[in-house]
Amino acid sequence: MVVFVRALLFTSLCLSLTGCRVHTLQDGAYDFALTEVLRDDCGLSTNPAVFTRGTLATAGHVVHLDYQYLTMQLVGSYRYGLEEMTMDATLENLRTTLRGQECQVDSVAVALDSTTVNSGRFNGTMSFTFNSRSSDACTCRLFFRYAATRAGG
Repeated sequence: MVVFVRALLFTSLCLSLTGCRVHTLQDGAYDFALTEVLRDDCGLSTNPAVFTRGTLATAGHVVHLDYQYLTMQLVGSYRYGLEEMTMDATLENLRTTLRGQECQVDSVAVALDSTTVNSGRFNGTMSFTFNSRSSDACTCRLFFRYAATRAGG
């Protein structure tokens, strides 16, 4: 009877917390590599600083990625029952170079989708949408496929 009560308490606790699900992908630093450009209105696909390093942290189904390009933090989750993640971030009021010119950007929307390949690698798509009210030349989108490999692995 005591074992049954303990099992019931553990199951209830596990269902109420996000940390009970273990995912295959290891936390840590990942190097991102461009595998295919799908759209590049921004002239960024030749800039190696865009395809950089990110540090992944997981808590249950919730994921967090500190990405070095534009010093951003993406937050998202695993899709229910799958080894697939979706994350996003929004940045506001920043200066960056787009199409070879300095731009004041009102907002940048970032979206990342991925599928786990193994414990040290994930692949997917990522997009950056830059919006500027002051310049049409500074409004553009970069959309690409990537492979992310655990750094040092």
